Amino acid sequence: MKNAFYILSILILTGCGGSKGVVGNSSSEDLTTLKLIDQYYENELDFKTLDARTRLQYRDDKNSQAVTVSIRIEKDKKIWLNASLLGITGARALITPDKVQFYDKLNRQYFDGDFEFLSQYLGVAIDFSQLQRLLTGQAVYNLREGTYNFEQTETGYNVTPRKQLSGIELLFSISTNNFMVEKQEVSQPKDSVSLEVVYDDYQTVGGKPFPTNIAIDANDNGDHTYVEIVFKNIDLDKAIRFPFSIPSGYKEVDLDAR
Repeated sequence: MKNAFYILSILILTGCGGSKGVVGNSSSEDLTTLKLIDQYYENELDFKTLDARTRLQYRDDKNSQAVTVSIRIEKDKKIWLNASLLGITGARALITPDKVQFYDKLNRQYFDGDFEFLSQYLGVAIDFSQLQRLLTGQAVYNLREGTYNFEQTETGYNVTPRKQLSGIELLFSISTNNFMVEKQEVSQPKDSVSLEVVYDDYQTVGGKPFPTNIAIDANDNGDHTYVEIVFKNIDLDKAIRFPFSIPSGYKEVDLDAR
């Protein structure tokens, strides 16, 4: 339980790393590229709240676990995660633009920090908006605010910044079948670290395409971690609660102890 929730809370954030806006002119002067961008943003899901029930499968070189995870989002304000096994809550997280908090009932421990601390810990820059976009199948950086290269593939286009960030390589693929993201990649070759996020399939939610499952494959110097999130039920724009309170007597997680 601890590993599954910890990987969901931390490694997904890594996938957002290094995706600071690369400010520039239009992504391309080519009409086909401009149409691709317009179609992509027309498919962006607009919502006030999102409530999803998911099945999370975690696997690394030593362990394999499956848990049910509820994901609730109040757009641009809160992301709430609740991991449970057999209906019993094992871990819970609350993420806002200013804070990252979670607690683990099984090991009676908690974390209470912010994105700046996690950015220093992970070695890459992250923010709330990037995490929110990744969880809803959107590219973590804005195509309309950067300059990018577009390479045609069998299913669509691979998109990369014309100027990669120092030490970090970014890529994502857009399908011309539904004009949605198929894959996002971030790697740090110097440190032998890479992370790939694949959106294997889509469903229709609120009249827009939405990921059916998200597959996350992380490699840290040969140590592989795999997380798959399968969306079972999704409700939009209903009144939802975000209950969160760190229990007394829990020990604070020391993320410096790597």
